[in-house]
Amino acid sequence: MNKSLNISVFKDALIRAGMNQSDLADKLNVSREAVSKWVQGGAFPQPDKLLRIGMLLKLSFEQLVTVASPTLVPIVTFRRKARTKTRDEHLDSARETGELLKQLVKYLPGQDLTQPPTLKNPINSYDYIQRVAADVRKEMGLMGKERIDFKDIIAKFDRLHAVIIPVLWGAREYHGNALNIHLPDSKTTWIFLNLDSNTVDFKFWMAHELGHSFAPTLSGEAGEDFADSFAQALLFPESHADKLHNVLQRIPGIGARIERVRSEAIKHVISPYTIRLALEGYEQARGIPKTKLGDLSPFMGSVVNFGKRYPTISKTLFRRLPPKPADYIDVARSVFESQFFDALSEFCKNEQGAEHFIHRVLGVSLADAKALSVELRK
Repeated sequence: MNKSLNISVFKDALIRAGMNQSDLADKLNVSREAVSKWVQGGAFPQPDKLLRIGMLLKLSFEQLVTVASPTLVPIVTFRRKARTKTRDEHLDSARETGELLKQLVKYLPGQDLTQPPTLKNPINSYDYIQRVAADVRKEMGLMGKERIDFKDIIAKFDRLHAVIIPVLWGAREYHGNALNIHLPDSKTTWIFLNLDSNTVDFKFWMAHELGHSFAPTLSGEAGEDFADSFAQALLFPESHADKLHNVLQRIPGIGARIERVRSEAIKHVISPYTIRLALEGYEQARGIPKTKLGDLSPFMGSVVNFGKRYPTISKTLFRRLPPKPADYIDVARSVFESQFFDALSEFCKNEQGAEHFIHRVLGVSLADAKALSVELRK
């Protein structure tokens, strides 16, 4: 969506016409909620309604409508699941969410003072990505550390002006487990992470989204490939792959080698599939024989079973599910160091229709959105 109502002009004209949003809804024969969505940027009037609004408020199309420059359209990327395809409806929905998030930018503290450090010319090259990941590990103070923890990645997001939005979206089959939205005009990045994911998947998605945050302008397949490779290099870098490759060469039998990969995955709290891909990338880049781990299909079956040994992040963080609004907000602030609910709190105190805004952005029911808005106004 690249068209929206010019809200300030719209509101001024509404006052001059002696009307409020309910009056306008009555004259257009639409619901009050429909007008509220237009004002919040969650929807755009149909052409006949737009024409009628212009006539009622005595505004031309150019005065009433703002057309965003293509360079200001939100850049969205999904963490795909295997064998799924991103369709236009997924992208349109995510861009609409991005348009809504623009309204929160002014409530984020300190965003106007500095620009986030991002990669100058990111490319999909094994050596380049390994170098980037090594520099990131060094900046994070992790050079002598075998395993990366959640708190290490969370701390890095903040330096990139990335706002983490923990969400409770349940078990999703397609594009619901992570979503990255970059707003070019404010240079802010918003990262949705589904807490209803198991621990090892969640860690990979965090590392994957960190890759997107370093290369916010790299979208589409190239962006996904970069983020996947970056996550592998961050969680299991070349030095780890080299060491494991040498160990596996001395182990006879595919079953025993897979068991050794599983042991390594447990130690790092990552998926065996991440390790398999890291090994394959290393062996291909260095031109050395590929470690035989059997066909991919049975290997992936064991990966699914491996993930079941870990609880979901939501079960780990909350005493009860679904959590109370206060507990949900507290976890976002204290565990993920997120400014999202601070900005949303100011939005609720200063803007109308906050519950509809929360409903659209977080994908929760209107009842849950209202409960959150009440908590955030305290």
